[in-house]
Amino acid sequence: DRGSVAATQTEAIAAHARTKGLTTKSHVVPGDPVDEILSVASKHKIDLIVVGNKGMRGAKRILGSVPNGIAHRASCAVLIVNTT
Repeated sequence: DRGSVAATQTEAIAAHARTKGLTTKSHVVPGDPVDEILSVASKHKIDLIVVGNKGMRGAKRILGSVPNGIAHRASCAVLIVNTT
């Protein structure tokens, strides 16, 4: 199912980051991506959200993309990395 695939992929990325000395936690939850990412960040007192810019083109870059929504609503720092 999609949830287990997402959990496997997310944990693999987190494990790779840990090999580079970063402290990470991975979370896979159903729902609106922006709302859920911000909820997890708030609940766990996260100080930095890193999100990719994949799909940020044209009007979506301004209107409603996940990275844009997170950047505008997060109470912590947000780093949008180039993934395209």
